[in-house]
Amino acid sequence: MKKRIVTAGDRVYMKFFDMDFFKVRAQEADAELVPFKGFDERKFKHAIEQADALILIDRPLTHEHMSIMEKCSIVLALEVGYDFIDVQAATERGIVVSNVPVYCTDQVALHAFTLLLAVNRKLSTLTNETAGGGWDYNVCKPLYELEDRKLGIIGLGRIGRSLVSKAKSVGLEVIAYDPYLADDIFELNGVKRCYDLDDVLREADFISLHVPLTDETFHMIGEEEFKKMKREAVIVNTCRGKVIDEKALYNALKKTIIAGGGVDVLEKEPPDPDNPLLSMENLIVTPHVAWYSENSIERLKNLGMDEVIRVLAGKRPRFIVNPEVLYTKGVDNRSSQET
Repeated sequence: MKKRIVTAGDRVYMKFFDMDFFKVRAQEADAELVPFKGFDERKFKHAIEQADALILIDRPLTHEHMSIMEKCSIVLALEVGYDFIDVQAATERGIVVSNVPVYCTDQVALHAFTLLLAVNRKLSTLTNETAGGGWDYNVCKPLYELEDRKLGIIGLGRIGRSLVSKAKSVGLEVIAYDPYLADDIFELNGVKRCYDLDDVLREADFISLHVPLTDETFHMIGEEEFKKMKREAVIVNTCRGKVIDEKALYNALKKTIIAGGGVDVLEKEPPDPDNPLLSMENLIVTPHVAWYSENSIERLKNLGMDEVIRVLAGKRPRFIVNPEVLYTKGVDNRSSQET
């Protein structure tokens, strides 16, 4: 009997209009691809009961779901984040949880840098001026150069580190906060370490967020944090919308507690049409596109299916969220280079 690989989550089908690639790759594991679309919980449970592998984007997978998955070997978050998956429940069931953390690293850093530059140069104000028939650069005053100003990076992981060189190329000094990294990571990247979040908030002219969404980072930037920032500060968010309290962001922008911002993610996506952030003159909003290029799409689908095929063949995945589960399974632990 063929194995079953189930795909679910609307963003899977937004990113991949046809599933032909996945169907062909599934054959390598002697498996059939079973696309699940929609939100019917009863039908979703039925679809995953006999799944050998589950591929998701932003589709919540709870302890209850895990409890009925009788055969599943791997749950793959076909993206960088995996906050929608109950990892502990998967581990208890002996299910590997994997993601694809490297497919868009430089692309997201580039988008964050683009938002920073666009907000600093007030491109939204200028394009609105010319679109309305005007030709007056005075609408963007005052503008300031970037040299010797400070970028504060919150979360110095792969994407945060990729942003460092881009920022330095235009003369920005880089400081960063990440309590989970050793000092040598900061030193190797030529970044001043801040041991307290408040230090970054107070010192930085620009702040870029690159943290996963966890209980610790939920609304980590709120009303009190905005008050600690410089009045001319700009905030950029390309990680997860819920890292920022949107009501606090709106008030900070409306009352010019900070100067501006650029966000690629919101707490609710797509946002309600009446979300006030969409009409803020000092905020640029893009539609969760930081990850995208044609190249990153190719990497995502190839790396993602590589993970599924490896695990279904009893091999260790390249990118595993819960490595402890391997020690209770008969997994071939040879490195990915060897296999």
